[in-house]
Amino acid sequence: MTDFDPQDRIVDYLRHQVFEEEYFLRAYEMDPYTRVIYRRFRELYWTVSRLLKRGKATKLPGALARPIFRGTMQFHSGPRVFIDSTDLMMSGKVTGIQRVVKEISANAVALGMGLPVVIKDGRLAAAFGDESKAIECREGDILLLLDAGWNRIDDYAPLLQYFRARGGKIVACLYDLFPLLYPTLYNPTLIANFQAWTHRVLLDCDAIIAISKSVADRFAIYVKGLERKPRDGMKLGWWRLGADFKQEDNKAPAASIEALAQRAPFFLSVGTVETRKGYPVALEAFERLWAEGLDANFVIVGRTGWNAAAFENRLRGHREKGRRLFWLDNASDADLTFLYREARAVVLPNIAEGFGLPLVEAAHFGAPVIASDIAVFREIGGDAACYFDLLNTGSLMERIRQTLATEKIASNIPSVSWVESTAELMRILHEERYQRVLG
Repeated sequence: MTDFDPQDRIVDYLRHQVFEEEYFLRAYEMDPYTRVIYRRFRELYWTVSRLLKRGKATKLPGALARPIFRGTMQFHSGPRVFIDSTDLMMSGKVTGIQRVVKEISANAVALGMGLPVVIKDGRLAAAFGDESKAIECREGDILLLLDAGWNRIDDYAPLLQYFRARGGKIVACLYDLFPLLYPTLYNPTLIANFQAWTHRVLLDCDAIIAISKSVADRFAIYVKGLERKPRDGMKLGWWRLGADFKQEDNKAPAASIEALAQRAPFFLSVGTVETRKGYPVALEAFERLWAEGLDANFVIVGRTGWNAAAFENRLRGHREKGRRLFWLDNASDADLTFLYREARAVVLPNIAEGFGLPLVEAAHFGAPVIASDIAVFREIGGDAACYFDLLNTGSLMERIRQTLATEKIASNIPSVSWVESTAELMRILHEERYQRVLG
């Protein structure tokens, strides 16, 4: 491999970030037990804070998803599609996966093309209405494993056996393979569960439907290296996630956010502060540009994430904090919309992504995009985005300079609504319009 091999860069980057994280934790002289407790507390804080931010509810988490599933359901012609929403209903999480589950489920009901369900005692029950009544599977039914089933993998084995015995088909949604490809980013429990989910569930499905072609391609490469092969005749497809921009976009931002935008031209990064987002690369680029005398600010909008305590500490104690560096970990939707519109460009230094919604959001609100040159960003952004070499600070610096020297032109990146996204997914399932066959 050459010095420019992308995988070499990723490995070196992850190794360095792990070292920084462990060094930071040891600086507090934590014993191994305390270190584990500290990490679990951070995970709990991350989950609860996002729940309070998005849900704004005082009820138990499991109740948060129920209102979107109210109503009656009448299937249109074709096979019945049952959409697994078990983890959403039981946990009340508000990560990107749960957002997809909510949107697809609600729109599938409205279209009469799918029914959200939960697993109860090894059987299916409707996610709304009479949950005590089990759904009887019949030949031709489709079970779409859309939720984060790896969190509750032991509940799935009897259900999948029952469903297949009755002549049903099982299709799993694939968001990414990050716990398998980049295990240093995740805790051992998640890695073990995800690996079991991949080998015991995904490989035995009739079809896999990914959230992007890039994710589907990665899965095809991954299974080639396994001793256990996918189910004979397994189909592989992908579809595009939705993005709806409603009237809430017009709400006024906080006065402090408006003041921030007036200080100097600024570049914006959006996403949870976690290792795979590549924020250290972007920060280093701006530090070097500031040293050269560049008059531009860097704004990060993202909540606290996983295994990034060292970088968070760096942000909080940075000499430019509040002057040219701003980390907004509790920005409102109105704040983010305003920042998208006012930003000189949106910088996305990610090393890995399943889809890349900020590209679509940035383009919708009129911001140019500077993104790391990874396959999924090329797939979503096409020629409309500006790319820099993966994890290459110098390349990113050059793109920032070029952006400041040219007229601001919005990236022309198309988007589809959640209704359109749901209809496309349901058509693939109903008509078996998968793009590839693996087995």
